[in-house]
Amino acid sequence: MRLALISLTALALAGCGQKAGNNAATANAANAAAPAPANEAVPANSANSAAEPVSRRETVTGTFTGWEMGDYLWAHIQVPGRETISAQTGPTPIDLFLDANRGRQVTVEIATVTANIPENGGPTEIQRITAARNAAGTAEAWYQGLSAADRTAAQHRFEQGPLSGR
Repeated sequence: MRLALISLTALALAGCGQKAGNNAATANAANAAAPAPANEAVPANSANSAAEPVSRRETVTGTFTGWEMGDYLWAHIQVPGRETISAQTGPTPIDLFLDANRGRQVTVEIATVTANIPENGGPTEIQRITAARNAAGTAEAWYQGLSAADRTAAQHRFEQGPLSGR
């Protein structure tokens, strides 16, 4: 079941991209949201769904505080001066990177999309994390720097923690 959830999440979100840049000053300057062009889309929640239109993109810096598991897994980012952001994660390694940075400051890029969520009655506006980084670098660079054993261990910790509902 956990493997199916991981596979479905990875497959459904595999096309999410990231912007370049690891500089904290640049990240903080980019915190203002700008509307995305109407023709941009991100992958849907299910492999059988059409691409989802993006209504907004923003980059925010805050503290990754943990996970909430319901029908889907939601990452929580506490951003000073606003409500906690609850968003689905994009493709691996974003989920593993956030899990390894629990309680730490991260900068995330978030797309607001209209996703088909059957458990919520169909089309629903959600936020999805499409990229993540910290002062040391991006989620992808962090993952590439891990040995095969460390990648397996990170995946195992993630499966035994957030995905297990504990």
